Amino acid sequence: MAPWEDTDNSGGVNHQLNFNNDGLFYRNAYPLDSQWGNWKQILMANSNGNVGIGVLNPNARFEVSNSLNTNQNEVIASLTRFGTATGGSSIVRFGYHSSADFEVNSGYTNDGNRFGSYFDLNIVNNHNDGINGGINFAANSSVKMAIKANGNVGIGITNPKNKLDVKGTVHSQEVLVDMKDWSDFVFKKEYNLPTLEEVEKHIAEKGHLENMPSEEEVLNNGINVGEMNAKLLQKIEELTLYMIEMKKENERIKNDILKLKNK
Repeated sequence: MAPWEDTDNSGGVNHQLNFNNDGLFYRNAYPLDSQWGNWKQILMANSNGNVGIGVLNPNARFEVSNSLNTNQNEVIASLTRFGTATGGSSIVRFGYHSSADFEVNSGYTNDGNRFGSYFDLNIVNNHNDGINGGINFAANSSVKMAIKANGNVGIGITNPKNKLDVKGTVHSQEVLVDMKDWSDFVFKKEYNLPTLEEVEKHIAEKGHLENMPSEEEVLNNGINVGEMNAKLLQKIEELTLYMIEMKKENERIKNDILKLKNK
């Protein structure tokens, strides 16, 4: 039996829903079709109370699937807002992408364009960086922050090599650096304080203070903040000892001059 009698298909597709013990089914057809299309199950609940959309035997309380669609960019859920531009835009979208097992993004208009500022969140698996798993936070077509499966976090960089890599300026009220040792060994009696002649010789030969990195090393490798502060303190403490010794020397010279005057 035809969906219903009509002289043409100008009215568009007609739809039917069917509710029974097996779930919720749907079919459609044009008015001039000879019969309805096949029933398609779109929702079901099993004996355990699990609800599925597009899956016959849901294994979770709520499972959504489209096992017949092999499109690697398939969208399985979206929240859509219409009327803000030509067509519509998915403002939150969950889907499967060629490089991500799970993706949330701000969607596209019908012509493929995106609204102003937009964002993406990808959970990556077996991506071309060789690391299984990870999360990318993207905005306006570029990754702004990446969390890798090994725990490394990158801000402004997509493949961080350290626990936190930042490409840009970090502004903070406080920075706490754990240290294994400190430079107060300079004040111990057994410390061999270099003479000023030795310091002068090292500067003439190397162009920098002893135990300090050269300009080339700093420009190529950067500096370890905690280690550098310890080395700077070592030089300050050495300078303090030099100043104390110079004061003692000045006192000796002053006393010698007074003795000469009193003769």
